[in-house]
Amino acid sequence: MSEESYDGATAGRVLEFNTDESVKFPATFKAAMGTDRGLMVLVHKDRLIKIFPLESDEVLFLSLEIGKLSNDFLTKLSQIFKRAGLVDLLFSTGVCLRGTRCFYECYFNPSQLSSDIKELETSLSVLDGVQRVLIETVGQ
Repeated sequence: MSEESYDGATAGRVLEFNTDESVKFPATFKAAMGTDRGLMVLVHKDRLIKIFPLESDEVLFLSLEIGKLSNDFLTKLSQIFKRAGLVDLLFSTGVCLRGTRCFYECYFNPSQLSSDIKELETSLSVLDGVQRVLIETVGQ
């Protein structure tokens, strides 16, 4: 069945990973995304790649290394995000690796922040259980 005649929930295409680091997307995929930009995220645990459409090429990556991933932690994190104006995440995940190292990570557009990045970093670093805060720009 061709892509043009099917209007279901998903679309698939086999990709070839080669050494020149290029990936070709079908025109129908690009049209469906509605943009010329996308954020590609590799989820290491699941060996899964996700692509999110972007309005802007400004994307920040936030990683928190924490002692324990809990509902209480996520509630407090959500409160900090709301105060900072961070309400529309492109992608987020929380995972514990081998039960010893836990992370909360997300990607977001910095233009939505109502506070300074340093202020957000400080608020997160004093959150109970946070061992390390990393905020960096996602490159191409």
